[in-house]
Amino acid sequence: MGFAERLFTRVEEKGSPAMLGLDPRPDHFPEPFRARARSADPEVAAEAFRAFHRELLELAAPYVAAVKPQVAFFERLGAPGLAALADAVAHARALDLVVVVDAKRGDIGSTAAAYAEAWLAGGQAGAALPPGDALTVNPYLGEDACAPFVEAARSRDAGLFFLVKTSNPGAGLFQDHGEPPLAEVVAERVAAWGRELRDETGWSSIGAVVGATRPDELARFRALMPHAPLLLPGYGFQGGSADGLAAAFDELGRGAIVNSSRGILHAHERDDLAHLPDWKDRTRRALEEMRDDLRAALGR
Repeated sequence: MGFAERLFTRVEEKGSPAMLGLDPRPDHFPEPFRARARSADPEVAAEAFRAFHRELLELAAPYVAAVKPQVAFFERLGAPGLAALADAVAHARALDLVVVVDAKRGDIGSTAAAYAEAWLAGGQAGAALPPGDALTVNPYLGEDACAPFVEAARSRDAGLFFLVKTSNPGAGLFQDHGEPPLAEVVAERVAAWGRELRDETGWSSIGAVVGATRPDELARFRALMPHAPLLLPGYGFQGGSADGLAAAFDELGRGAIVNSSRGILHAHERDDLAHLPDWKDRTRRALEEMRDDLRAALGR
């Protein structure tokens, strides 16, 4: 089963294209995990990461098709953090969730090949790195820097999500530059790289990141990349909503995955959910809201 088919099969099973981002910020962990996660001892903090993510993933699995661990938040703890990341990835896979490693790697030649081996294959034997089903990649170093990632995706039946138009406020400074805009030039290359990597669904294993905070641009990027799965970050906390996202999807509800990180991870801090007894109830309510919001926007 190709990457796109694996991804969209999970979307259909869950009835929603929701993705949960794992961006562990210790100051926002619920208790009983927060105090340990804030420990100055990386081993203690990493153990809190492991315990929290195991419970969170069990809670989220009925509602989301995929998870997106942000590597930087785990790297802060050094080797214990990477071990906690590996544990979260393994637990997500045991729950049959698609894992997109959000590492945003990008470099030239053999370095790009090494990054691809590390994050799509788990690195050298015994390295205990957490291989993902897919990896986020920064394409702005050029085609030769992207080629090793594309080849790794081909040989390992994995997915890639190239950064095309990101959700941060300052993205347009470079990505909107030129005529056509630089982001559209990148989108056209992403479509070309993925043309031969389409599976039985007709979708490619080569996808793109396009911010959900700019739904007015989705139709244009979908036209430029008709077979690319889109990863849509920015939903919820960053101001993105489900309104206008339908342009990213086909009539079967395939075509994109919508990520929420802080909107779910910090749900236990919401004043409007304070009446619910504990962090799990509040998080579950936020997951239900996201699922229902996306279903309504897609007419499902």
